Amino acid sequence: MQNVLAHEDFSDLDIGPFPSDYFATGEYHYLPPSGRTGRWYQPTRLHSWRPNVAWVVFQDGNRRRMLQTLLPDKRILRMLTTGSDGWTDYVLTVRLQPLRADGFVGVLFRCQTSRTTYRAGFDGPGLFRLVRDDHEEHAVLAEAAVEYSCDQTYCIQVKVAGPDIQVLLDDRPLLAARDAAFACGKVGIAASTTAIFDSLEVMAEDSVCAANVITRDRRLRELDDLRQSYPKPALVRRLDTKGFGAARNLRFGHLRNRDHLDLVLAQTVPFLPGDANSWGLRALTAMDLDGNVLWQFGTPAAGLDAAMTMCDMPVQVYDIDGDGQDEVLCMRNFNFYILDGRDGSVKSSFPLPRDPAEENRFGRLLGDAIIIANFRGLARPADIVIKNRYKQFWAYDEHGRRLWDRRSRQTGHFAVPFDFDGTGKDDLLIGYSRVGPAGELRWELPWGDHADEIAVGSFDPNRPGVQIALACGDEGSNILAPDGTVLHREMLGHAQRLTAAKFRDDLEGVQFYVVTYWGHAGIISLHDCTGRRLLQFQPNATGNVLSPVNWTGKGTELALLSGSVEHGGMIDGHGRTVVVFPDDGHPQLCAEAIDLLGDGRDEILLWDQDAIWIYTQDAPHRGELYRPLRCPLWNRSNYRAEVSLPPR
Repeated sequence: MQNVLAHEDFSDLDIGPFPSDYFATGEYHYLPPSGRTGRWYQPTRLHSWRPNVAWVVFQDGNRRRMLQTLLPDKRILRMLTTGSDGWTDYVLTVRLQPLRADGFVGVLFRCQTSRTTYRAGFDGPGLFRLVRDDHEEHAVLAEAAVEYSCDQTYCIQVKVAGPDIQVLLDDRPLLAARDAAFACGKVGIAASTTAIFDSLEVMAEDSVCAANVITRDRRLRELDDLRQSYPKPALVRRLDTKGFGAARNLRFGHLRNRDHLDLVLAQTVPFLPGDANSWGLRALTAMDLDGNVLWQFGTPAAGLDAAMTMCDMPVQVYDIDGDGQDEVLCMRNFNFYILDGRDGSVKSSFPLPRDPAEENRFGRLLGDAIIIANFRGLARPADIVIKNRYKQFWAYDEHGRRLWDRRSRQTGHFAVPFDFDGTGKDDLLIGYSRVGPAGELRWELPWGDHADEIAVGSFDPNRPGVQIALACGDEGSNILAPDGTVLHREMLGHAQRLTAAKFRDDLEGVQFYVVTYWGHAGIISLHDCTGRRLLQFQPNATGNVLSPVNWTGKGTELALLSGSVEHGGMIDGHGRTVVVFPDDGHPQLCAEAIDLLGDGRDEILLWDQDAIWIYTQDAPHRGELYRPLRCPLWNRSNYRAEVSLPPR
C-alpha cells in the first residue's frame, strides 16, 4: 500500500508572482521574501532576473497553475523544490506543459542540493533526457527521441527504488537507468524556458515510509541529545536603535577606554537607487553596550531603507594615530574623515581622490571599503587602503598623504594585508593579485568574476608557512600558496562566503565552511585543510553568515547560520544545528559572533533596524578556556573571510 508524501497543486499560493528575492541583501541578511510560499522553496536566483520574476501563479478556470516566465537561459535552471532531504524510494508524478521547445522542462528528484540532483524532462526539440547533475558534471543517464507539443499537457512519472530509476511519460515506460550517486533527497520542478506546471505528487510504499520515519526519529533524538550538551543562548542585553539602526554594518571598538567595547552603527544612502556602486554613508551612531548613544555623525533616519545595505560601508574603528584612543575612520560625501572616538568630532579630513573608473559617474571616489595595513614597516599599522567597487585602490598614511595607487583588472570586495616575508611590511591580497608594500604587482591570476572573500593563515599543518583561501564567486573555492600557485580549486557554484576555523577535532588543521549565493543559492559545504569537500547541504534559507563561534570554549567552534528561529542557529563540523535560538521575538535580520563581555567565549548579536539583542551562554565555563586567534576588529567587512585559528 502506498502513502502520499506530498500533493502540491499551488492552491495554497496567492495569485501573482511567487515571492522571490533577486538582490544581494540575502548574501548576509536573513530577509525571506514576503508572501506565501507554501511548502515550496526557490533555490536558484540571479540578479538579472529582476525586475521580472521566474515564477508566477495564475488562475485557469477552477485551478491554479505555476508559470515559469523567463526566456531561455543556458546558465541555470529555474527551480522550485519541496519535500524532505531524507526521502529515499518514491514515485514522483508531475503534470506540466512546455510552452517552448528550446530548453529543459521537467522534474527534479533525489535533489540533495540544486547542483546535486537527478532530473528528467523535455530537453530541446524532439528529445527527452534523464540527467544526473553533480556540480560541473552533467551526466546523461538515458535519453529518447520524443515528439511533443507546446499546446499539450504531459504527465511525467519517475519511480526510484535503490539505484533503479524508471521514467514514464503519460503512463508509458520511456527511460530506465541504474545509478547510485544520490540515495535520497527532495523533489521539484525545473525549467530553463517558459513552461506551466499543474501539480506534483509523491507516493511511497508503507515499508519505505516506516523506514523513513524510523530514520528521521532516530536522527531527531540524536540531535536533541547533542543539543543538550551545548550551552543554550541566554539573553543578556536588549538595545533600542529605533531611528538610527543599521543592518549588517556594525563596527566594534574601544571608543571610551580600552576596558570596554562600544558599537558604531553605519547607515546608508543610495545616491543612485538600485546602483550598488553609488551607495554612500548617511550617518554614524556610536553607542555603548547599555544602549546609551554616545554621539552621531550625520543625520540618521528611521526604517529599513536607511539601515539596509547591499555593499560594504567604508567605516573602521582603529587607533590610527597611536595615542591609545580609538578613532572612527569613514568616507562620506567624497571626503575621508578621522573622528574622535569619544565624541565624534572631526580630528582631520581630506578629499577623496579622483576616480576615473568607468563604474563611477561622479568622477570622485564615493568609497567602498577601508583597510588598515602596514606598508612602511612601522611599529604598528598606520597605513590606510581605500578602494572603489571593483577597479582601483589607493594607499595613504595616517595624515592623508598618498603613498601610491594602483588600477586593477579586478579588486574584488575586500583586501587582506599580510606580512608574508617577515620584513615587517605588509603585502596586500586584493582580488586575484598580490601587491607589494610599494604597490608593485607580485602576481595576478587571470580568473573571471571576482574575489568575494580572502583568508590567510596556517591552515594545513602538512604545508610550511601560510596558505591563501578564496571564495571567488563563479570561479569557485580555491586555496593558493603565497606565490600564487593553485593548491586546490573546486567549482561548487558562486562561492560567496568563507570561514576558516577548528570545526572538527578529528581532522588535521582547520576546516573551511563555504556558502554559495548567486545562481545556486545557499549551498553550505565543509572542506578540510586541503580544500577537499567533506559534506554539503542546502537549507531552505539564505543569509547564513557562517561566522565562527567559540561557544563552548573547549577547542572546537561552531558556525553561525542566522538568527532565524526556523532556519538559523549554530552548526557543528558535521552540519548539525546543535544550538538554536529561542522563539522570544528577537530580531532576525542580522547576526554576528564576538566576545563582547570579555570572558573569552563569544556572544551572539541578533539585530535589525530597531533593536540589538545580545545572547551569551546559559552556563559558566569550567576548565581551560580555548582562545582562538581572530582577525582584528579594525578590519571588518561584510566581505571579510573569517579566520579563527588555534592559539600557537
